[in-house]
Amino acid sequence: MTQDQRTERHRKAGKLFRDRDYAGALKILDELVASHPDAAPLHVHRGRCLNALGRPAEAAMALDAALALAPDHVPTLLARVELAEEHYEALDILPLLRRAIAREPENAAAHFFFARAVLDGAADADDAGAVEEALASLDLSIALDPQRAEAWARRGQYHHLRAHDAADGQDVVHDALGIGYGRSALEQALSDTTRAASLTADNQYDRLCARIAALLGRHELATHHMDRVLERIAADAPARAFVEEERARYARGKEGEREELAEILERAGDTEDVERSPVEDASYALTHATAELVRQGVDLQNALEAMAGDESPEDLQATQIAFSLYSVAHEADPELAEVEPTEFPAFQRRHAAACERALAPLGYTLLAYAEARGISAQQGRRTLLGLFTHPDYGSAASFALKPKWPGFIGFLLLLLSGQWKTARMLECATRFDDDLHMHSRAAGPDPFETDGIRNFSFEKLPPKSAPREVAERHIERVLERIGEGHDVVPERCIEDIEAGWRATSALKREYRQSIGYATDGELRALLGRHYDALAGRVRDRLRLLAGSGG
Repeated sequence: MTQDQRTERHRKAGKLFRDRDYAGALKILDELVASHPDAAPLHVHRGRCLNALGRPAEAAMALDAALALAPDHVPTLLARVELAEEHYEALDILPLLRRAIAREPENAAAHFFFARAVLDGAADADDAGAVEEALASLDLSIALDPQRAEAWARRGQYHHLRAHDAADGQDVVHDALGIGYGRSALEQALSDTTRAASLTADNQYDRLCARIAALLGRHELATHHMDRVLERIAADAPARAFVEEERARYARGKEGEREELAEILERAGDTEDVERSPVEDASYALTHATAELVRQGVDLQNALEAMAGDESPEDLQATQIAFSLYSVAHEADPELAEVEPTEFPAFQRRHAAACERALAPLGYTLLAYAEARGISAQQGRRTLLGLFTHPDYGSAASFALKPKWPGFIGFLLLLLSGQWKTARMLECATRFDDDLHMHSRAAGPDPFETDGIRNFSFEKLPPKSAPREVAERHIERVLERIGEGHDVVPERCIEDIEAGWRATSALKREYRQSIGYATDGELRALLGRHYDALAGRVRDRLRLLAGSGG
């Protein structure tokens, strides 16, 4: 084969490679290498074809053959390093990089690969001297080739990681977890990563910029970088919703960061099913109470310590009681939805049917069987509601509860869930034109007073009052107020009942907040003989929860 023929064959192999016909190019290169085994460039090109064909081990052998012929050829040295890194090969690449740098001291790529190898752990990164040498190479790489985005990004990543270790000084930034970061290191990280993001459209660079900017309190800048990411993501891409949520958190500032962590905590305490066991109730209370403190601005560690205390039974009981009292005020939105009664226990269905029979002679009609799904999720139990309406006197709701097995916090569940026998209730409700809400119900096991609630008139009948007695007494009260010149606001549909429920919840919340969630008398009635052991701990936790703006 003449020189001209070899040149033509080599040119054709190059064209086939560019056309991605790697097998065709390799066939020609194999022929050329067989006739000219001492030509190092042929081994290099052959190695590239083999790697493109998914044969990295053979590609490594080809590049090693080239280096055996030309041990100081810098492009081959760098190609061998890149191949090893691409396939996580157990090869000590630092000697190769040192040879490349010695041969070409101003080769920006060689300096970058060397710095990255050291900082990523190819050498002992705990060796201060090695890290210093790597940073010097990284600085030089940037100076020699300031357009290399990955060099700026790698230096930014180094400063970002170093910020964890630079949090011993006075100028420290804390995240929602309570982790400290050195502000100066974060500033350097943001500067370098911003430069990288300006040089190439890389979502990872922009998202890191957003995270660092948010840590520094620059949430407008964080949202700017997230907008850049969203510009590159198709409207129907699966990842878009996640990125939009991330952007929304940054847009809400510190509140968004705290809300994200609070939601993670709450999900940790949630259960797959609505119904919760007593143990799951305790976990729910701890995680959700801690989440409220996080929303307030308390870091995670301090929030957990405040709510879990020394993790003694008394501290955990106090947290569950405090959160239960907090939840009485912060009742979830009802989210009323019609349901199939057969999904619920027979005792609940029987009670709803009994109430329907008792109320029908008084003019009440069954509107729907429903569940307050928001309340079910909050309380960890499903309850069938019978919803009734009256053309003149408002609405009524029936419900029946059985207590859960109490375990070590039995006294709490006993009092808050309904004594040791099934609690069967009917509550009548009427809203007047002056926004006064009138309710009537037989007295239950809860110790909560209602006299101080604004625009709310609640009468508790004797505990064993029958549903018809409750409704008859309620009608008497309504007629008395109508006689005083007030008109009833009718409730004809589920949406009307939901609106009235939300309105009374807001009034109760206002009152509960004004008294610190529970009076001393209510605590004594709730805790009974456990008052001395737990009242102080409960009050401490209620004060913390009150600080969350609740």
